[in-house]
Amino acid sequence: MALTDTAAKQAKPKDKAYSLPDALGLSLYVAASGVKSWHFRFTWLAKQARISFGTYPETGLKEARARRDEAREDVANGVDPRNSRREKKAEMIEAGGRTFRRVYDEWLAFRKGSISAGTYRVISNAMELDVLPLFGDRQIDSIKRADVISLIRRVEKRGSVGTAVKIRQRMSQVFSYAIATGLIEANPTAEMHAVTQKMEQHKPHPFLPFSEMPNTMAAIRDCASGHQHRTALLLMIYTASRPGEVRHAEWSEIDLNAAIWTTPAAKMKMRRDHSVPLSLQAVELLKSMLPITGGRRYVFMNRSVATAPIGTNYANNVMDSCGLTGKQSPHGFRHLFSTEMNGRGYNRDWIERQLAHADSSIIRDVYNHAAYLEQRRAMMQEWADLVTPTTSRP
Repeated sequence: MALTDTAAKQAKPKDKAYSLPDALGLSLYVAASGVKSWHFRFTWLAKQARISFGTYPETGLKEARARRDEAREDVANGVDPRNSRREKKAEMIEAGGRTFRRVYDEWLAFRKGSISAGTYRVISNAMELDVLPLFGDRQIDSIKRADVISLIRRVEKRGSVGTAVKIRQRMSQVFSYAIATGLIEANPTAEMHAVTQKMEQHKPHPFLPFSEMPNTMAAIRDCASGHQHRTALLLMIYTASRPGEVRHAEWSEIDLNAAIWTTPAAKMKMRRDHSVPLSLQAVELLKSMLPITGGRRYVFMNRSVATAPIGTNYANNVMDSCGLTGKQSPHGFRHLFSTEMNGRGYNRDWIERQLAHADSSIIRDVYNHAAYLEQRRAMMQEWADLVTPTTSRP
């Protein structure tokens, strides 16, 4: 008589182990400890053999019978079901290593050495937010063009066209990596730009005429944004640096006596060491931070986490406090610096090096490693004096 699920559930342990037969070699083995497991007995090479199909109730009666039928089919085909099971398990483990998340992790680790820490975080955050929840656990070769288009459409509908474009580009790189490592044959994102929205033409960061700089600087100095954030923004202006470069400035990188700030290549967008000569105004700003964060790693410290730098939006927050949002962006100060110093006849190479830009000629950039430090020192002092006349230095 075939076993029922009720009988399996109600089977109680005894002093000795026993079996409740089902049919066609399947039985429920009840150990003295109370553990119940499925056993399948079969004849292989004229000898009795046995294989386990898991424990009950984790493996139900219906599933146990299905596994029994597969094993009987293996025997009929001259295959030892024990070997077949090991092979299938190995295939599952092999397949498990080909999930999109696994390939993505390998690709990102491969790229880590060639991108900045900031770019690494941007990629990680975008993929964790939109891509991995949907595709992370799927086998990479199961993801089709329609799947990717569906994801991109969803991001576009929430108004994040730029994000959608970046996601498509990152996914394309992951799929290209999978092709190169022999996991898949085709990239499902290929030619997808033809059916997805495009980013709007880049709009320049807003900035006021240089003639407004005295009013702008006065507004920054008088705004109620706090000494640390205000000082960080002013240092960014005096050095023509990116907001993120100032945010991650460390005391170990700054030599106040020599008036120089050297950021290592690993932290720079262009992946090369960047030395910044410090004007008298910039040195005074940094000295004002010594009593506050001088014993810490970062010059500008996070209020909540002492081991972290100030928040990402510090510069925008100051501009907002000053009533300058939409009129003057933090990045716009770099544009003002470039425009003004080019207009005053300073060497273009000095200006571009100060801005930590790559040369437009790749070959020239490779060979032109000149830092122009002393030339830039005089240039940056003039810039600081133009921005803040000597009589009103900090």
